Amino acid sequence: MKLNYLVNFLENWAPLTLQEEYDNCGLLVGNDEMKVSAVLVSLEVTEEVILEAIDRKANVIVSHHPVIFKAVNSLTGKTEAERCVIMAIENSIALYAIHTNLDSIYGGVSFAMGTAMGLSNMKILAPRDSNLYQLVVHVPAEHTDALSKALFQAGAGSLGNYDQCKFSTNGKGSYRPLNGSNPYLGNIGKIQLVNEERLELLVPSWSKGAVEKALFLNHPYEEVSHAWFKLTNKSSNTGFGVVGELPSALKDEELIEKMKFVYGAKTIRYIPSKDNYIKRVALCGGAGIDLLSLAIKSEADAFITSDISYHKFFDAKKVIFLADIGHYESERHTIELIADHIRSKMTNFAVLTTESITNPIITS
Repeated sequence: MKLNYLVNFLENWAPLTLQEEYDNCGLLVGNDEMKVSAVLVSLEVTEEVILEAIDRKANVIVSHHPVIFKAVNSLTGKTEAERCVIMAIENSIALYAIHTNLDSIYGGVSFAMGTAMGLSNMKILAPRDSNLYQLVVHVPAEHTDALSKALFQAGAGSLGNYDQCKFSTNGKGSYRPLNGSNPYLGNIGKIQLVNEERLELLVPSWSKGAVEKALFLNHPYEEVSHAWFKLTNKSSNTGFGVVGELPSALKDEELIEKMKFVYGAKTIRYIPSKDNYIKRVALCGGAGIDLLSLAIKSEADAFITSDISYHKFFDAKKVIFLADIGHYESERHTIELIADHIRSKMTNFAVLTTESITNPIITS
């Protein structure tokens, strides 16, 4: 299998259009025409991870954090990132990063964090502004099912935990073919009446091109009557953080022990809850303290994230249980999330998870 197949698969899952402006996701090193022998999944790319890939004969590394983050003006090996890039090139190893785009999707980084905690009824905590279009198209009634199927396969009709969503209404369409036309039904110069359905479907911005192509390939008319509308509502499919429910309420000390076990956190910095009762929990993998106000607004009893500054803890005092479990700890389940997703479709090469502990922070 060529690398471009894997790249397209990952970007259909976590589109690059969802990455933050400051980020650098996608294929960072490598030729997308190269054949994939094995994939190694890691949280970041370090020299140890490169050596592990060489030892385990993996020629692709998929990491959450991009090894090339800021502009690189030279490759002299003065930093670990530069040395990693040099080692990757010298050993024909491709490097692919799936960072804030994976943070942003439904079922992404924070969902993996919540699943590990056993949360149910998870929803995105901070929905992004809509990346959605509404497609409206008129089609002969007998072609509705076939066209709908093609549009669904191209990426239309998904909303949250639902897919194949559409709205249709019946009506009469009319047109008069002119000279030079090639009508599906009717004769030149004569009015033609057709039983039609008006289909309305939601389409994410990253699927618009594929859906439009499917529309023109599968619609029977020579001229397709359709319209695109950009939506301004919030998207339930994309955004940062999650909020969900624990199976049963926990006391502060019980939640702390659960976090240490689930996330491998040796040290947890926290502000206690108002009443030592925690049932509804908000989470954000990585540095998510900017979502604190939304966690409070969601009526969560606790908010778990990382990289919290001293003064931010005051905003949670006597309001909400707030815990900093560490950046690596909050995202460690992302490794299996990525690996499992690749394994779900890719069966002709090995998908390995790193055995290297890439957390640079030592706690004792």
